[in-house]
Amino acid sequence: MSFTGPVALKNPDMRFCVLEDWAFDAQAHGSSTPQHLYLGRLVGTSQREIVGKYDLKKRRYISTTSMDAELALITANIALARPGALFYDPFVGTGSFPVACAHFGALAFGSDIDGRAIRGKGGRNLRANFAQYDLAPGFGDSFVADLTNSPLRPVRFLDGIVCDPPYGVREGLKVLGHREKRVGPVYDGPDAHHLQPGYVPPKRPYSFSAMVGDLLAFAAGSLVEGGRLAFWMPTANEEEVRLEVPGHPDLELLS
Repeated sequence: MSFTGPVALKNPDMRFCVLEDWAFDAQAHGSSTPQHLYLGRLVGTSQREIVGKYDLKKRRYISTTSMDAELALITANIALARPGALFYDPFVGTGSFPVACAHFGALAFGSDIDGRAIRGKGGRNLRANFAQYDLAPGFGDSFVADLTNSPLRPVRFLDGIVCDPPYGVREGLKVLGHREKRVGPVYDGPDAHHLQPGYVPPKRPYSFSAMVGDLLAFAAGSLVEGGRLAFWMPTANEEEVRLEVPGHPDLELLS
């Protein structure tokens, strides 16, 4: 292989590994020879230790829907979270995905239709999770918004979108809006309802398939060239009917 440098077993500049591929039943058949041998250069190792670092059991602020730390890290890695990249989670909740993206050096921000999930209480909130892991510089910001009525400008500025959309299983899936269209604001006193303290925006039922369609459309219009969308979805609905992997004409399915 024309390697001319000296062999250094203690402090090598380059490591080579030999992998053996054995048949599943090799031992039962008394085989003493592997099917294949592979020689390769070691280009990287795993980071299993970070799974324990971000374990939800040790996290300051979580909820019943917080994504498992390992799965969040894998998702962020698939989406190529990296230094200098801008990442967004439109269903941010307690921030599992933005925290994972910030670990890899990305600047992450998110939004959620329920502001209570973001704000928390008693010092336990989304921002506190970033502070816990010394990732405050990686937290862009958070805001209350509905993906189907996003306040973000429709321009390509995101390097990645990572999220776990609501499936509508534990509770009905809803988005902002009235069941019936109304003309003009509703008043109760001198100010319109939506300008009064404690105002709770009305919501209407929505379907998961429509939500995924809106997510793909949003990604197609906001991701930069080569940007990635990584999201979770169930493989079947409550009737055990298999759900097809969704697609969009302006997006390429990678995995």
